[in-house]
Amino acid sequence: MPAHTLRAPKRQTPTETRDPDLLPVGPRTKIGRRFIYVHYESAWNFHAEHGWLPKLSKLIAVPGVNGVGDDGSLNRAINGATAKGGVVIRPEDKRLLQSGEDPEEAEFYQYGRYYSTTTGERWWVEPGSEPTVTPAGRIIWNTDDSVVVFARFRKHIRDAGIVEPIHPLVIAEKTANQRARVEDLQRRAAMNPHLADKLAAAIATLEAMRTQPDDPATKADKKAGRKVGRARRGSVDG
Repeated sequence: MPAHTLRAPKRQTPTETRDPDLLPVGPRTKIGRRFIYVHYESAWNFHAEHGWLPKLSKLIAVPGVNGVGDDGSLNRAINGATAKGGVVIRPEDKRLLQSGEDPEEAEFYQYGRYYSTTTGERWWVEPGSEPTVTPAGRIIWNTDDSVVVFARFRKHIRDAGIVEPIHPLVIAEKTANQRARVEDLQRRAAMNPHLADKLAAAIATLEAMRTQPDDPATKADKKAGRKVGRARRGSVDG
């Protein structure tokens, strides 16, 4: 056969290999681990809209760390937290249900939820956290929205009586700390005018702490579209 030139290479049809309902995980990706919330009596902070809110700690299921069993069980860590006076926020606590909610559609009940990943692992998330995956495979979290949801979650925990009410001495301690912050900012603002806005905000917070206004009614939420489906519910006890 004489020499000849091939001039029409065939085109390959593009194929989609990424499952849109899976979060992409690379070698350096740190995924969210299974966890359970616990509250300690002095752990409170002041929220501009909701007043005093319980500050929650997480017991994270990392095998062999902080009392977590080698199999990832949180039972020993939970026992250790309760021995220190902590109140464990059980995901299956029916008090997490809001008025009239269907348990299957509940916002906070069974808060132990996860997204599946490309490696088969589970990526556990806090209430309100939703990911968007870009075409390049980067994960962007709805940080601003999730902060609002998480504040309402903490408010519900307080109002439902899942944790003990804040003690007056804790209020006094936190208020004294805020007063000291205001006084520090007042000294520094005298020489640094750019601190004026920060000082004004600190004074407003101090006044709100002192007056402790009633919590305003919870505003209706906008249900944002979920870009990677819904986080699945799962058992956090392990």
